[in-house]
Amino acid sequence: MKARWDDLRRATAAKDGEGAERIWLELIESQSEALDKLLFAAKEASLHQGGKRQAGLLLWMLAESLKEKGRDRDLIQVHCLLATLGPDDGTLRTALIEAARRAHAGRSDLEALLEKSGVLNGPATELGTQAQILERHLRIETGTWVFHKSGWGAGKITGYHPERGRCVIDFRTKAGHEMDIEAAATLLERLPEGDIRVLSIADPAGLKELAEKRPEELVRQVLARFHNNASLRHVKDALVPDSVAGTVWLTWWKAAKKRLLMDPRFQVGTGADPRLTFHEAAGVDFRTQVGKTLKATSTSPQRQKAIRDMMATIGDEPEAKIVLREAVEVELERVSDPGLKMGWDLILADLGSRSRSEVVTSRLAEGLEDAVRQLVLMGVDDTRAAAARATLVTRADGVDIVLQAALQDDSVVAEVGAEGFAAAKHPEHLERLLASIEATPLDFPNLYVWYMRGLARKRWASRPYDPYTAVHRTLKVLDQVEYRARRDGGARDKKASQAFQDFLGDKSCRLMMDAAKATDDAGASYLTQLLDKNRGLKPRLLQKLQEVLLRAHPQALRSFSPVVKESEAEAVPLQTIYMTRAGIERWKADVDRISYTEMPANAAEIARAREFGDLRENAEYHAAREKQSMLQAKVDMLRSDLARAVAITPEIVRTDAVSVGARVRVKDDQSRELTYTLWGPPDVDVEHGIINYLTPLGQALMGSKSGQKVRFEVDGSARHLTILGIEAAPLP
Repeated sequence: MKARWDDLRRATAAKDGEGAERIWLELIESQSEALDKLLFAAKEASLHQGGKRQAGLLLWMLAESLKEKGRDRDLIQVHCLLATLGPDDGTLRTALIEAARRAHAGRSDLEALLEKSGVLNGPATELGTQAQILERHLRIETGTWVFHKSGWGAGKITGYHPERGRCVIDFRTKAGHEMDIEAAATLLERLPEGDIRVLSIADPAGLKELAEKRPEELVRQVLARFHNNASLRHVKDALVPDSVAGTVWLTWWKAAKKRLLMDPRFQVGTGADPRLTFHEAAGVDFRTQVGKTLKATSTSPQRQKAIRDMMATIGDEPEAKIVLREAVEVELERVSDPGLKMGWDLILADLGSRSRSEVVTSRLAEGLEDAVRQLVLMGVDDTRAAAARATLVTRADGVDIVLQAALQDDSVVAEVGAEGFAAAKHPEHLERLLASIEATPLDFPNLYVWYMRGLARKRWASRPYDPYTAVHRTLKVLDQVEYRARRDGGARDKKASQAFQDFLGDKSCRLMMDAAKATDDAGASYLTQLLDKNRGLKPRLLQKLQEVLLRAHPQALRSFSPVVKESEAEAVPLQTIYMTRAGIERWKADVDRISYTEMPANAAEIARAREFGDLRENAEYHAAREKQSMLQAKVDMLRSDLARAVAITPEIVRTDAVSVGARVRVKDDQSRELTYTLWGPPDVDVEHGIINYLTPLGQALMGSKSGQKVRFEVDGSARHLTILGIEAAPLP
């Protein structure tokens, strides 16, 4: 039957009216239940030049058939679509009114709706708009499933009260929700009973079964919401967790993707978030899919990756493999680079055309040194990995080639070696690889990241793992690699620097969390200093890592930060200064005021004083010059401090121990109760108990717990405070 839909599409595109009508009649008889498909085909026909007239003729034929079968509710949809295609001589209006009266004979407000929408006695030229208004109101009736576009989700109309202008809807999260009928007609989308949003409430077990047996139907429904074109990310958002559990999404999508690739109605794009397109009457077979996918890529490595992705999807489908082999053979003829040729040859080997042994023998040089060089120069990771695996099993010197290639700071080949050395009965090669990395990590920065990831996963059984030591060594190596990258501009070091940061940021900075648990305040203080001085950390990652440490060890700031008087707080030469966002904005405003108001005004004063004559005896001139120097120094200092400013966030504020951002109730030596809020230098407001956490008092309080006594000195005399309570201070 799909072929007849394709024939209809071709006939309407060719303006073959007689042929289109003949096929249309066949479809009406055999596919009349598929009203959505018929309406879609009519809409598609109307888009061609002069197609509205043809679409109108087809829809009138459908209307006659539906009327004969007594399907008046479906007939209303056909009439509403007809109303958008052209002017009406009164026939369509009359037919629409009659169909509505037959379909909703028992509805008390029907005549009012006909009148209100304008379908009854409205302007003749506005029938299209009037029909849409009527249709929206008619779908609001008891027992109908609807979808609230503004956030309530799917629900069922359980009550309809036109006399009060209200309807009652049982949404999943809010049963018995009353809604204005006018608002409901505008906001609610009517859902068929087979819609996945309905099934998620009415038949969750059936929905799970549909996801397992007919995944393409789920995807089709989601794409329909996005005009049949959406990214995989949007499809996932619509399906997880109601239709597909998040824990099995990747497995489900792998199976579903295979079905979509083999279904001519779907087109699947490339990349991590591919574009998915659905064509009801399209003929995009797998061969066409492959051609479109390759055409959408710009380089041979990208095409190789796309082919490998499709290979992983299709599995052992013999016909699909034939199509891919043909495409690869065409690509192979287009390239001359040895590495790219080997990549395509290895893909052919995996598709069953050749053996990997033949590929390695024909493409890889005989000598050890030349073979290593050739393997390293293969620019595509997938190709290099495949070639390394083939080398391990097909050449007597394969383990030596892979080891030497890995020691060119190639983590892709190293991974192949880690998996294959033991299988090749050469476990000592893995030990040699790991020992080389440990001995001189700066010689192998990319390998060092790979090694540390394995260490964190406890992959290397012969090597102990301590998270604190791992963080310490990683930060040290990252700092040196970043310094070398800035000095020399080496691509290898830049790549390694990014890899180090990805490693430190993995899983919400899990490595730093483990290190913070494994150390004390002194160790945390040392790590904080390493973070402050590290040249390789981007600001956002630096802040996250600092927050993890301070959350676990608020005294880390106390251990190494200089202690200053309140009046000198602005001039503290710190690596990192914590303050509120309002404090940061206050300092920025000070910089702007001094730079754009006070300094220009003082410069004018200098120019005026210069006119007084002899500069050696000109006191006004020298005073103005000195003031200008002081203003410049203050701006420089503020800018320097702002460069090190970090906003206090709720994530770093603790209530089990005093930390920056906390509000502390204390009792002093005279049994007076006082409250202090510990913020940064620009936030100080002594009258309201806001103090700088870097002052002697702030430093004494940092890290203390409720019930604990603390000691600090003021003007040489000791004072004591007892901590009564700790809470998070509301941030301005």
